Amino acid sequence: MSQWLQKLAHWYDRRQKLKQPWQSLRYVALDIESTGLDPKKHQVLSIAWMTIHPPVMHYGNAQYHVFSHGQELDLGQSPTIHGLTEQDFLHSSEPKQTFAMLSRALNHAVLVCHHKGMDWRFLKHIEAQYGIPFKPLAIFDTLAFEKNKLERNPQQPIQGGQLTLSACRKRYNLPNYHYHHALTDTVACAELFLAQCYASKLFKEPLNSLLKNFS
Repeated sequence: MSQWLQKLAHWYDRRQKLKQPWQSLRYVALDIESTGLDPKKHQVLSIAWMTIHPPVMHYGNAQYHVFSHGQELDLGQSPTIHGLTEQDFLHSSEPKQTFAMLSRALNHAVLVCHHKGMDWRFLKHIEAQYGIPFKPLAIFDTLAFEKNKLERNPQQPIQGGQLTLSACRKRYNLPNYHYHHALTDTVACAELFLAQCYASKLFKEPLNSLLKNFS
């Protein structure tokens, strides 16, 4: 019974926090670069995250970690993979310690990512592998938000490539970055999130009403 009461209390606390104006919440933008799309078969190469207190992005507290998985990585013909060189893998982070830091960062925060499907799948796999819980207040997907926005105009069906991070940023006149690097993509996602927030009338409502569509 006590476990059930704890879950109910957590659910109620979460709902109350999400009823606040969106600007008063804390957000954590995140990006994961991996060797593939399936967390059961592929490995996380690098991860980055950064805290946002709208409208401030905390660059100084951003975290960026690379994982060599105890092996020398053979890049073959390519000098880089996801913006990483062999030199980068010489300074590998310890996974369990890194993910414990991320767990603390996500506590009482809204996770922000571009295409939550992949990032959240990897986080849930890490959670099971290391026994480290990831319990953000909610997840905000910048891709899903943009998709929902474009779908409101049925006269112009969504075309291929319109939902990439680069294409979404372009619609808000944000600068073009070199992508597929975890830290760069984290910054790019955070900037897109804030641009979406301040450009949208929807964000005059509590965030809780939006997360029904985008979490």
